[in-house]
Amino acid sequence: MALSHGDLSAEVLYTRIHSSCVTSESLRSLDCDCVQQLEHALKKIAQKENGILFYLIQEGRGCGYVGKSRACMIEQFTRGRVNTFMAYDYLGMKKDYREYSGIKDILNMMQISPKFVLLTNNPDKIQAIQEMGLQVVATEVIEFLPNQFNLNYLDSKSKSGHNLSLTKISIKNFNFPFDPIEPFEPY
Repeated sequence: MALSHGDLSAEVLYTRIHSSCVTSESLRSLDCDCVQQLEHALKKIAQKENGILFYLIQEGRGCGYVGKSRACMIEQFTRGRVNTFMAYDYLGMKKDYREYSGIKDILNMMQISPKFVLLTNNPDKIQAIQEMGLQVVATEVIEFLPNQFNLNYLDSKSKSGHNLSLTKISIKNFNFPFDPIEPFEPY
């Protein structure tokens, strides 16, 4: 889906391509920064007065909610020694299943072909958009100070190429008030 704001005939549109994250956006989980990125992008598009937010129903980098939940369970059980990329691999999944061709279809339906300032930290996303023939004239990083729950996750994204610099901070270890639940097969 595409949420647009302002004059879409503008030469350059501030644009966020955002994948759904039920745990963050609906349940306010602190394990990632997805809701912060979404809210920041909406504010930035409103400030710039011209833009589009593409909201893609591609939970867990496109592997779906069950795959994402199983990977998070492994990550939490190991207290961050295994990151989500490693957990996906352990479960026999690719690191990213997302697909972006719908963006080009939406732009065709809207009869626009703008240039984009892409609001992202993800170089793979930038490359995918450019490979579709869409013009990215600039990118803007969306980064927030990590918390004790998402630092390992964001650090693993940084190590996989995401443009993140705040993951090098030191956060005091947090003592969980409960033992981690051992991962299990869904039933």
